[in-house]
Amino acid sequence: MATRSRRGFTLVELMIVVIILGVLAAIAVPTFIEPYQYSKASEVHALLRDIAAKQEAYRAEFGQYLNVSQAFDFSARRPLLAPRGDFGWVEWDPGPDPVGLGWRQLGFAPNGAVRFGYVVVAGLPTVTVAGVPAGLANTNDHWWAAVAYGNFNTATVGGDTDCVKYFLSNSQNIMGVVDEGE
Repeated sequence: MATRSRRGFTLVELMIVVIILGVLAAIAVPTFIEPYQYSKASEVHALLRDIAAKQEAYRAEFGQYLNVSQAFDFSARRPLLAPRGDFGWVEWDPGPDPVGLGWRQLGFAPNGAVRFGYVVVAGLPTVTVAGVPAGLANTNDHWWAAVAYGNFNTATVGGDTDCVKYFLSNSQNIMGVVDEGE
């Protein structure tokens, strides 16, 4: 009786291995992505709280909050290079213009590179700034509002599509998140 020798795997065996690897990858990838996104959000929480402390110190000394960015939109963010599509770290550079001077006057500078672009505006009790969401500008007292722009899910370099925005203000001391495509 002649015996047949096997020289490899059958197509069915290979397909089963591929399916098993696919299931394991589907389970493992979200496990690794969640801490990565949490690390990005922790930067925002820490820096927006630091901005809040700097604004309160500024008001204690000068009687009002500082309108750092002059405009409440993506183009007024600092650093100008953040956020990038690949979400790499960008060195903090407030720039030499009046907005950069405002950041220096506020006394805010992160200890290292950042992944988000930051905007801070402020106003008097009856003054609003275009683009500030309803409820962030307190019309009964001096107010400030800050936003951190970031994009977790886009590969568009330099764009703000699929933008995640974290908001914080003195009138709403709750950090809000808005995810929107622009």
